[in-house]
Amino acid sequence: MNFFHPARGATHGIFAGVLRTATIIALCLAMPRMLLAACDGFPSLEEIGQQLDVMSKTHPQLTRLETIGESVTGRPIPSLSITGAMAPSGMVPEIRIIGGIHGNECQSVAEVLHIMNWLLEGYETDTELGRFIDDIEFLFIPVVNPDGYAGPPPSRFNPNYIDLNRNFGFGWSESSPGEPFSEPESRAVRDISQQHAFVLGLSYHTEAGYVNGPWNYTPFYPRDDALIDAIGQDYAGESEYDVVFGWDWYQISGDVNDWSLGTLGTFDWTIELTESDDLVWDVHEPALRSFFSWAFRGVQGKVVDAVTGLPLHGMITVEPEGEPVFTHPTTGVFHRILLDGTYEVTAWAPGYHPRTVEPVVVRGDQPVIEFQLTPDTAFAAGFQINEMTLPRDISNQYVATNGYENDSIVSDALGMPDGYAYSLGAGGTVTIDMGTAIPITDRPGDDLRIVSATGSDEMVRIYAATHQDGPFVEIGVGAGDIGLDLAQTSFDSVRYIRVVDENRAVPFYATGSGYDLDAIVNLSVRSPSDTASMDTEKSVEGPDSATGPMDTDVTDSHQDTDSGRAPKVATAQSGASDFPGCHTAPRRPSPSLLSLILE
Repeated sequence: MNFFHPARGATHGIFAGVLRTATIIALCLAMPRMLLAACDGFPSLEEIGQQLDVMSKTHPQLTRLETIGESVTGRPIPSLSITGAMAPSGMVPEIRIIGGIHGNECQSVAEVLHIMNWLLEGYETDTELGRFIDDIEFLFIPVVNPDGYAGPPPSRFNPNYIDLNRNFGFGWSESSPGEPFSEPESRAVRDISQQHAFVLGLSYHTEAGYVNGPWNYTPFYPRDDALIDAIGQDYAGESEYDVVFGWDWYQISGDVNDWSLGTLGTFDWTIELTESDDLVWDVHEPALRSFFSWAFRGVQGKVVDAVTGLPLHGMITVEPEGEPVFTHPTTGVFHRILLDGTYEVTAWAPGYHPRTVEPVVVRGDQPVIEFQLTPDTAFAAGFQINEMTLPRDISNQYVATNGYENDSIVSDALGMPDGYAYSLGAGGTVTIDMGTAIPITDRPGDDLRIVSATGSDEMVRIYAATHQDGPFVEIGVGAGDIGLDLAQTSFDSVRYIRVVDENRAVPFYATGSGYDLDAIVNLSVRSPSDTASMDTEKSVEGPDSATGPMDTDVTDSHQDTDSGRAPKVATAQSGASDFPGCHTAPRRPSPSLLSLILE
């Protein structure tokens, strides 16, 4: 059974069909059994630890076992990295796979353990698995919620009665318990993820039979919806699994999928296993082979300082439209998954002149680009979404009753002012990371400017912090464009800026409600000579027809299997188009579940 998606055009007709009332009824009837299910027959936490230890000791050259955090009660949260890559960590595409975020979904833990064993046992005998391990770095977290898994009885929640898959700080709703990342388990996943640049992610759950992609929190589709369709269809294959955007069957706020894509640029999926006590490996083995292969599609490369040659933590954007992705924070390496096509690819880091290369032609391969960025303090602005919250949940019933028209994209608040903005909605918030390289520091005059795309009179309060977990301290209040001087605060420097919309008198669903945030500009590093002149460098056409300077410092480990040739490397040294604004044409909301049931 598939789901209906409205007005997507001929090339987007993968998702079709009608939502049946029986599905919703069956899901609701299954919930009590899911919540009360025992993990009899599944390995205990101690046995899971022993299995991980055996994997690590049996394959020491391929694995790294570590503890990424602790649960509420102090239980360790172990992870196992698997890779045979000869290059240092962060040089090859990375994939994160997690289970047990709901402690009573025991089969999700068994699934992750099975995938790990399958990869390791097949490394030397299965050519494709050998390539996956040699050319990808995997991070497995088999039990995110060890307290919930241990019970007794096993619980969906952690001991603070928090659903960890509602605790991630993107699309998080004030109706959820706690605060974004209030729990040590979700912080552990966040912190380890921020140390990597995962291109793909899987989060296993039970039991419904879905391949579920973002967005889950809004009725509007993500920019990369065609790409997400294609990846999901490859995972589902010929199985009975339904491929859905999360909103279209089960609206939630603050989950791993949305947070991964919305803040880190990771294409992350929830796999709702069909059985709570049965490993359907004939479905998931071919699914995983297809899924992992996507890590080798698109464009890859490195972003470095043109003066020093040192790697930069940068942003990669593409046109036609797509969500930004980010380089590895220490190596500067990026992998941007793309469908076959022709693109403009732009790299930028705070305090550096952006560079654009086009056309970049992708045809089932990975063109390689090294971006050499020139320092330019005129381009110091908000770099990465850290959190985004809503004043309330949005549900199909809510949308059917009130309507909801905020189709703005959160990442449009990043970078320099470009006329494209994210509308916070009445009572919404967004927190932006200004980047590690050049924090906002106190100097004479205004140190930062909050820029509104519309100059509207919505009132916002501005908070700042040196750490993403705060404490956040109010540093100003205003409307329209707002200049702020850190001299009026206790801060010498700040890294995180939070904008909080105060206009709660306006209905949340109303058109244009909320402050329209275009950019947060760091003024503290600017000099009078700063300029913003830009032009465009045109070069790369693909690995076999690339033009422009060649640089062998960035290489591709994936040879062209037909020709035996390694892809050429283009170097973007200078020139850029107008600073890339990530924007998209408005999309229609998905249909109301309520209206479909009634129909």
